Amino acid sequence: MDTALLDIMRSGRNKNWAETMINLEARKLINTANMLSAFHLRDSFTRMKFIQEIKDVIDQ
Repeated sequence: MDTALLDIMRSGRNKNWAETMINLEARKLINTANMLSAFHLRDSFTRMKFIQEIKDVIDQ
């Protein structure tokens, strides 16, 4: 996550906007991971595990 967005969230200023931007970036990351795994990972189980790992990183 971008540190500037986190600073905005902590300060309370434009909190909804910052949360929306962070959520949007997280969705874009998952989408990119899905596209890349579809091209480069042949095994379905490995692909699902990779996507789950990306989601776990986002949830931290």
